[in-house]
Amino acid sequence: FTIRHYMISDELPKLFKEANVLYWACALLTFSYEYIDHCISNSSEPPPFHIPRLCFVEAGLALSHDQVQPGQKSKLTIQMPHAGYLVEELITDNFLKYIHNMDCNPMLDPYEVGYEIAEF
Repeated sequence: FTIRHYMISDELPKLFKEANVLYWACALLTFSYEYIDHCISNSSEPPPFHIPRLCFVEAGLALSHDQVQPGQKSKLTIQMPHAGYLVEELITDNFLKYIHNMDCNPMLDPYEVGYEIAEF
């Protein structure tokens, strides 16, 4: 079993794109819940269904640069990162993934617990 990765020049744009998509997805989800809360607070009746409160995993982009040894000068004024990583929070509670990253359709079947949340 070998772990492989792209060359750094190919990998960084992909990591930046994924981190940016995650950033905007979190913002859109927050905006959606704020709008839902606003509509519920201005309504005379609560909605006739349960609205689940979901979240995206917290994540960020970490870049690793080569270290310049004390007393040495770097030959380059701009250093290309040596490696890039998408770091995500560690989830210690129960976790259920409702949709797959490559498909917006629910991963669960209609008879499984949590399917209605995946549909939401």
